Amino acid sequence: MPDVRLRVNGCGYGGWKSVRVTRGIESIAGGFELGYADRWPGQASPWPIRDEDECTLTIDGEPVIVGYIDRPARSFDAESRTLTVSGRDRTGALVDCSAVPPAWEFRQIPLLTLARRIADQFGIPVSLQPGLTPPSSLAKFSIDPGETAFDALSRACAVAGLLPIADGRGGLVLARAGSAQSTTELVEGKNIMAAADECDASGRFRTYRVLGQHAGSDEFSGPPAASVKATALDAGVRRSERVLLVRADGNVTTTQAQTRAQWEATVRAARAYTARVTLQGWRQDDGSLWRENMLVRIRSPYLGLDAEMLIS
Repeated sequence: MPDVRLRVNGCGYGGWKSVRVTRGIESIAGGFELGYADRWPGQASPWPIRDEDECTLTIDGEPVIVGYIDRPARSFDAESRTLTVSGRDRTGALVDCSAVPPAWEFRQIPLLTLARRIADQFGIPVSLQPGLTPPSSLAKFSIDPGETAFDALSRACAVAGLLPIADGRGGLVLARAGSAQSTTELVEGKNIMAAADECDASGRFRTYRVLGQHAGSDEFSGPPAASVKATALDAGVRRSERVLLVRADGNVTTTQAQTRAQWEATVRAARAYTARVTLQGWRQDDGSLWRENMLVRIRSPYLGLDAEMLIS
């Protein structure tokens, strides 16, 4: 068993009855739920863990969640007493809270700069995935009053084909899907204990058309600016009548519209087919943790799978 430790208010806790740690590329904030005994030998009082306490969760000393306690809970019966504690990454505030940026409208702003201005409200650092070319600036981007910070960030990232993902250290990273490669394959009969797959093609389309506009300038004006269009195809969809029109937010260039169209086609195709795999242990053969946004080869004759998939 890995050594899972929770550090709260300068104290470290371990010896859990149950452990659940969840991280994903869709949720922006990782979370955990831990179960433990109310009192331990040599400890006269219950653990002083309260909601909103800052916390760090580590696996064998490696941080995976840096954030806050959300829900401490206690229960008892005639035979036992149980306490559970759950929390999330610091980036959970982006999901819960409305964005209150320094301005509601931005012009000619780099995506990383925009993301940092939105996240500054919560003291959350934002970085760009190492090795990634900075995307072109957003000509115009507006935030609706009452919109959550996560929704605003997601809209902005979609224009550049990026994903906002918690970095596991209390910050946020803007990343391209499949930013890393696993060192271990998932193989039926070897390291896969259980597996299941599911296909849902209802959110997948043959043709994606992105429509938008761009303010006229000396370099970009006339009909091309007034009616920006881009198209992407998903050859895996056989029904040609399945079309999705997407209206781009703010001012977009033809290149940005094309990136958005291809992003919709790629992401929706990936979401349509999913596999859930159960493994013995949380680490790859080289000792590194399994992480979200990794590409991994999965080989399962029963599921008819021999392909590279994205860990979501």
